[in-house]
Amino acid sequence: MRTFLNIVCALGVLLSAACSTAPDRKDAPEACLPAGTTGGTVAGPWGFAGSMRNGLAPANPRDVAVTGTSVAPVTAPGAGVTDTAPVMATAPEAPGVPGAPAPEHKHDALQPDTDPYQIVSAGKGLSLHKPMYILPATYSEDYHGRRTEMLFQISLKQRLFGIPLYVAYTQKSFFDIYDTPDSKPFRESDYNPELFYRYIPTDREKWFHLGADVGIEHESNGKGLPDSRSWNRLYFAPFQAAGDHLIYWKWWWRLPEDKGKARTDPTRDDNPDITSYFGYSELHYEQQLFNKHLANAMFRWNPVTGHGAASLLYTIPNSASDPAFFWTFSFFQGYGESLIDYNHSITRVGIGVSIAR
Repeated sequence: MRTFLNIVCALGVLLSAACSTAPDRKDAPEACLPAGTTGGTVAGPWGFAGSMRNGLAPANPRDVAVTGTSVAPVTAPGAGVTDTAPVMATAPEAPGVPGAPAPEHKHDALQPDTDPYQIVSAGKGLSLHKPMYILPATYSEDYHGRRTEMLFQISLKQRLFGIPLYVAYTQKSFFDIYDTPDSKPFRESDYNPELFYRYIPTDREKWFHLGADVGIEHESNGKGLPDSRSWNRLYFAPFQAAGDHLIYWKWWWRLPEDKGKARTDPTRDDNPDITSYFGYSELHYEQQLFNKHLANAMFRWNPVTGHGAASLLYTIPNSASDPAFFWTFSFFQGYGESLIDYNHSITRVGIGVSIAR
């Protein structure tokens, strides 16, 4: 447990420092490109490439200045405009009608969001990781009435040393906010620090917009015996982020712990059968729909024990043009909603808002 607390404290210091020093996040899809990359197929360091722009979101022609119907050269960002390349930006003309502005482009119902998928983004400095949401209204047969819980999740990652090596932290909490007689306790909080390397091929189109994460993670509820739950995993997660969909398939191997020690020993294995309920992989599928709606589905299954889980997080922007948050519907059924209940099947629905997805 002391090791876990040291990890959490170190992550807290690192993320706090990053918040004060991280550069402003670039507009997508440039958030997924290394510094100095402006698109095309120019290779970047450590497997990154400008062609990522084509794989995650539609590109907007912001690298050139338009003069009538011709393109004028532009100097490097930050440099002054030369006399030989004046910038006379005007609206493009409609085809066949000289002087008339082109009609405004309307987005298709299934056009991808302009933001990259956060879980596979490769932004500099501090960036988002997994969905961040708050669900103040949930219902479960196990937790309802006075025990109705508020759920929330926070998740961030920090890029290290200018390469696609990341330290990340995710926390999911179950808050008995309506249980006033018992002073509104937190029933459970699960803490999930991780360290991973993200590889993305230089030519994303040639490799079908594939990539992969390789990492190690710890997950614990931070409680003492007998309610302590924790495990450590090495994982490999191939993914495909192409246009309006993301497939992220995470496989893991649990690092062994000593389960032969006394139950009162804090160094013993708290949950030796956890893989019987979590299995050895989980599949995430995200699909963009209907004017920037996003459906995020997760599936887990252990074919030997028959245990598994399925969830859906469906988000709708509060404004299609400039969303400040996303209305959120959540559904979960199966094992492993929380570490304390990893061996107990739970069905829960909830509504709330997301600040990142």
